[in-house]
Amino acid sequence: MTRKVHVLAFEDDPHALALSWALERMGVQVVLSTGLAQWRGREVGIEIGPGHVGLRDMGDAPISVWNRRPQAPKLKPSLPQDEAFLAGEWRTFYENLVATAPKLLPSFWVNPPEESRRAENKLLQLVAARDVGLKFPETVMGNDAAALRQLAQGGRVVFKAFHPHLWREEGGLSAATTILDNDHLPDTQVIEFCPGIYQHYVEKTADIRVTVAGNRLLAVRMRRRSGEGYVDWRTHVLEQDFFAERITLPATLEKGIQALMASLGLVFGCLDFVVDADGAYQFLEVNQAGQFLFLEDMIPDIGVMRMVASFLAAGKRDYSVVEDASLTMAEFRSSKAYVDLARRLHMDEPSIV
Repeated sequence: MTRKVHVLAFEDDPHALALSWALERMGVQVVLSTGLAQWRGREVGIEIGPGHVGLRDMGDAPISVWNRRPQAPKLKPSLPQDEAFLAGEWRTFYENLVATAPKLLPSFWVNPPEESRRAENKLLQLVAARDVGLKFPETVMGNDAAALRQLAQGGRVVFKAFHPHLWREEGGLSAATTILDNDHLPDTQVIEFCPGIYQHYVEKTADIRVTVAGNRLLAVRMRRRSGEGYVDWRTHVLEQDFFAERITLPATLEKGIQALMASLGLVFGCLDFVVDADGAYQFLEVNQAGQFLFLEDMIPDIGVMRMVASFLAAGKRDYSVVEDASLTMAEFRSSKAYVDLARRLHMDEPSIV
């Protein structure tokens, strides 16, 4: 039986296409679709009875389903008076489909849809981190000005939005990560206008990105060559002073990370930590569908593509990494698949950060 991996992602997602390229080089058949409801076109049927449940005409189940960044189905053109009804029916059907997906497709899910959705909850992440003993900055979530002012008594505070967002300003786009101090907090009315995430700013020496795939993980430390940490390393990766290296995490931290993943029901994730002045690792967040291929631009021989491709091809938490040294971002960039992707996106360098 031919091994098959089903990838659910938006069209021309660079990560999905890069891993599909790697899997096919490993002899694994890849089925790409934008979502579970679109896996064989526009029609989808769920059959359920006393002794069976499944997707109609699915064929052999894939060894794994990479629930990368699936999209909800788009509506067909319809009469204006029908649009609200159709939108509601498709939305509810898709919610039913997603909630039961692992039963309909009895494969190894990376990650299961319901767990993926829950893991996007930032408060749930911190509660789970607390429960497994991971250290993280003191945090206030919401729009309570008094709580924020009390938090700021202990030092500078970082504001982050619940969802990534870019504002168009003079000179370009800006993101929503801002450092505040007690003397320059917004007015109470401004704070109460919109909830946010406020955390003590950690005077850090480095940022840590951990990519977890099943029972394996890769950790990278990022900092200035001059030794200082960045407020946001993502805006500095092309600078000459930027430095990244693969590291081995303390065993207790690795154990805590795996406990956090298990608590959230995840088998894959990209976790962000910072290292404080005392050398302690402080957890910031886990992105269950995070980016990881950019690590090979920083450290070409890190092998993160091989690790994730091996994980998807194995369809289980415990697996061996293939030894094919050609499964790299450098090789992918020289492939026809990459050239075609860049042309479709009208970009010399499709973003993988």
